[in-house]
Amino acid sequence: MSLRATRGKVLILTPQAMTGALLGMLVELSQLEPVFADPTERPEDALARHLPVLVVITDGDIDAFRSDLFIARAQHRGIAVVAFGRKSSDATAGWAKERGLPYLELPTDAEAFGRILDQATRQDRRSRLIGDRRRPPLTERSPDGTLILQSESGERWYVYDRRAGERRGAGQPRPPDSYRAFVNEDGVELRVELEPHEFMEKTADALQQQLARAR
Repeated sequence: MSLRATRGKVLILTPQAMTGALLGMLVELSQLEPVFADPTERPEDALARHLPVLVVITDGDIDAFRSDLFIARAQHRGIAVVAFGRKSSDATAGWAKERGLPYLELPTDAEAFGRILDQATRQDRRSRLIGDRRRPPLTERSPDGTLILQSESGERWYVYDRRAGERRGAGQPRPPDSYRAFVNEDGVELRVELEPHEFMEKTADALQQQLARAR
């Protein structure tokens, strides 16, 4: 396995091929692997497919890239996010500042970008070390009876079920709005569609597996 592959990937989200090529070259200089979303792929799907150590957003004016839920999902996974903009427009700079994201201008300083890449890989190594010492998941109940999952990472998730069409006939497909929602203390919500029998599975291990499938 190459050093580049072992050190991780950097997901570059940009509509501009030239910008992507430039940033990709800088990523490769740091012995990391630049990766991109497919043309019809949603940013969150590319995030789940590549599991990068860093996400680079180069156009803050694109709604899909500006999604706070996408940013929250990346950060929940321990994936750093950095935004790039151009001097001719400060829209991306303001958007990044509001969310506490590092911001660089294009064309960028290779040394400054290199420091961000190095910090991301260091954070990824720390996250992996912490992950190796994860604790078993636990469940508890809030005062109002809501089920709470304390995941392997120690994060607390409130568990809510939405079950529709429970009287459907045998062999009929599960309604698309039947799901289990996991909501953390920051308000990030992840959902997983479940088969009827899966709603009965509320052990800590079962909930942890469902959370891993949630999007």
